[in-house]
Amino acid sequence: MEVHHPHHHSGHVKKKFQEYLSEFLMLFAAVTLGFFAENKREHFVEREREHQYMQSFYEDLKRDTAELNAVRRTYVRQSEFLDTTVNLLFAGKTDTVSITKLYRLNLGTLGSRGVRLIERTTAQLKNAGGLRLVENNKISDQIAVYWHWASYIQAYGESTEELKIRAREKSYLIFNNGYYQNQELGNNKEKVKPGAKLMTTDRNTLLEYANRLHHIKNALRNVSIVQIDKTKKVAEELMQELQKEYHVK
Repeated sequence: MEVHHPHHHSGHVKKKFQEYLSEFLMLFAAVTLGFFAENKREHFVEREREHQYMQSFYEDLKRDTAELNAVRRTYVRQSEFLDTTVNLLFAGKTDTVSITKLYRLNLGTLGSRGVRLIERTTAQLKNAGGLRLVENNKISDQIAVYWHWASYIQAYGESTEELKIRAREKSYLIFNNGYYQNQELGNNKEKVKPGAKLMTTDRNTLLEYANRLHHIKNALRNVSIVQIDKTKKVAEELMQELQKEYHVK
């Protein structure tokens, strides 16, 4: 009669359990390591993307600061022309010399020159989830501040251009473009023909035009130029931080 030994069966079960546990632990370790490896790979990819975005954004900021400098120069020159024009109109001067001066000034008072900032990287960042990719909190905060000022300055610039358009419409009742000389490239001749006259000397019409120009001058000097200086300062500080953090150039 065959005799069964229970201790042999329990040893076999114990061995099986240890094998299962060992396989489970190995599988768990493999999955865990794979998970960490994938996370590390994704983190590396995101940091690479972050660096590329910041390099691109730095290049945009360089162009933006050049644009802001150019617009500022235009606004300063325009505000000076506007100031002289307004003073002549408020003084009611309609002599030949003053009228010729008004015609000259008219060429530079209402030209359109809105702020055109680069939005290439800004659009890409926003499509990629905003500032989620930027690990440095100080830089992400500075970018958000810059976006605020960039949006504000462009919106206000559009409203100022609208004021210029309305004033320009009024100027068509005052200045006769037939009194302007044909200016060819390199021709330094006088821009205004001799004997130029205003289309109207009506005091109220001229004062209304002066009021419109005065409004534009104040908008440029007291708001637009101040905004440009603030936006440029924010941009330059942000560029310095990007250089330190990402070594961009």
